[in-house]
Amino acid sequence: MPDDNRPDRDESAAPPPIEQQREELAETVDALAAKLDVPARVSAAASETAHTARTKATENRNALAGAAVAAVVALGAFLIVRRRR
Repeated sequence: MPDDNRPDRDESAAPPPIEQQREELAETVDALAAKLDVPARVSAAASETAHTARTKATENRNALAGAAVAAVVALGAFLIVRRRR
């Protein structure tokens, strides 16, 4: 009775060479180690986010300046209204 969890194997086929198996195992271990290195992944994500923010800020400099001016005006209006009460 064939095992449903294993792919069909040709019994006459030779297994891959040891060096190829070692290479594949090393790649697998490296991939798992990279996934388990949470601090490095967080740092990489933070760097990517910062780069994206800098790029968007550079591309949208006028909109960013307008938003900053609007924020200052809103804060000033809030403070004036609050002091009058």
